[in-house]
Amino acid sequence: MLEVKSTTTVYIHGACSVNLQRSLAAISKSVIRPSLEIADIALSSSKLESFVYILTANANAHLHYTHHGIDTKVSEQIHSLRPSCEDSTDLEYSDLCTPHLEKTTTPEFQFHNFPFPYAYAKHLTERILLKRFASHAINNPACISPRLLVLRPSIIGPALREPYPSYEVPGSVPATSTLAAMVATFSLRMHFSSRFPDPLTQSTIDEVPVDIVVNQLLMHLSHQSAGIVHAVAGPRGRRPIASVWANAMSERMLPWSPSLVWHKDVDWHDEHLHPIARAFKIIGTNFVFENSRTEEVWERMTPGEREAFPLWLDSLEHAVAVKFRREAYREQISKYFRKRNFPMLFLDFLAKRPVGAASWWPMHISRNFWTGVMQSFVSKPARCEIEAK
Repeated sequence: MLEVKSTTTVYIHGACSVNLQRSLAAISKSVIRPSLEIADIALSSSKLESFVYILTANANAHLHYTHHGIDTKVSEQIHSLRPSCEDSTDLEYSDLCTPHLEKTTTPEFQFHNFPFPYAYAKHLTERILLKRFASHAINNPACISPRLLVLRPSIIGPALREPYPSYEVPGSVPATSTLAAMVATFSLRMHFSSRFPDPLTQSTIDEVPVDIVVNQLLMHLSHQSAGIVHAVAGPRGRRPIASVWANAMSERMLPWSPSLVWHKDVDWHDEHLHPIARAFKIIGTNFVFENSRTEEVWERMTPGEREAFPLWLDSLEHAVAVKFRREAYREQISKYFRKRNFPMLFLDFLAKRPVGAASWWPMHISRNFWTGVMQSFVSKPARCEIEAK
């Protein structure tokens, strides 16, 4: 440890337990405390130049419920949890992490509608780190420390180029997990929450390739950025939920497409929503993340840097090319089957095989075949309903 403290100049902290179902008390022990311990190690390092904390842009997802419009704008700054902008960071941390006085929640978490305790824990960790590093700033303790960079990625997706196109670790890409769930569901109707008049087209997903996130991180370090920075797809890569849904339905081998029922006045925690809606709660929202700081870095980059470290998607082609996710989403379904001891031979009855993969069936079972067999049982086409429930 002494060698680490005396030689390390840059710390990048991205390790974290991402169990969205855990309680706030449990999450605080796996998210907040370890992050602060690593930060203290960095602050005690004699050669520290930069500490990077990888957060998530969706730590501010609660902002969706702070207004009644469509666009939820998230800026590259702290979004206070108190109307008066009073700093409650120390009180919140004390509630959760003081030995022998630990509580299971905080007033701020109770008041704001976070999708998961994980999002709130990340929000609180970000504020604690900003205060802690600022207190070590020599010139002005009230300002943001030049040695702290908080990177807020949106939904991280498969790689654009590195280590190879469409690289992803099965189970680690939320959009692919959502795709797997939609492809494999046996539901006839799926209930979601959204206040939008046309949820399919007005709600969006901001998914940024994992190597683009790395490129943005490296370029911000190179240009000595500090403070809060979003790593997002932005207008170049944000796409409507209608696109995600269409991709999922095109991959289904089952002969029906579930009907979508959108409820305007139902909270995203409501137990009557479809399990997919409760697991992927940002479906039905539209977050517009500021990314001006990355735009500024892009303007300062040389042509060679832009070629080697692209910071944006050139088009939506990569994001919507669902056929390149087949292996990953099929692995997700396979994992579900293995947990429940389902026969693996049924996988081909649910989802298309990866590009170029040979089927072990003499003739691949097609959706048209299933439609012919089941047409007397399933006659209603896919549709979208909006209820004011």
